Amino acid sequence: MKKTDLLLHPVRMRIIQQLLTGEPQTIMQLVEALGDVPQATLYRHMKLMLESNLIEVVQVNKIHGQEERVYAAVQENLSISESEAYSASQEDHLRYFSVFHANLLQQATAYLSKTPVEQYAADGFGYWNAPLHMTDEEFASFVASINELLDKVAAYKPSPERKARLFASMMIPQPQKPTSKGE
Repeated sequence: MKKTDLLLHPVRMRIIQQLLTGEPQTIMQLVEALGDVPQATLYRHMKLMLESNLIEVVQVNKIHGQEERVYAAVQENLSISESEAYSASQEDHLRYFSVFHANLLQQATAYLSKTPVEQYAADGFGYWNAPLHMTDEEFASFVASINELLDKVAAYKPSPERKARLFASMMIPQPQKPTSKGE
């Protein structure tokens, strides 16, 4: 199975995000955090991600004679290569995009259903889009700057002072409009 298909699946995407938001977790912690994912479904997806080296067992606890495994995401294995991303078909990209957005919708729905409106600004909740006009070189520099900032803050470890926030991004090239002479 291609890595894009492994990662861009609604349940697996939520599992990975949950494992990235804090400390490593047990199956029972994941069942509780994800809420609507049945335990059998969770086990099936965890097995697939373990076999694909997207997650790993970082600790095994003995509880009443039973082994309880603690899982973490293998961060260096979570990125999709450029060649795999750009070799995907149009249909694949539409499917991946749909899963990506469905996941964002699920995250927003969960947040909005539990949070009073007055809390949105303090939490930094928001969404927006902005048309940007850049040359290819300016765009490359812009993306590099964003990636540098994201690498910096992604390295922050969870702590009582820090809130987990999901940052999602996308770039959609717009149709080129013909310009009149002199512009």
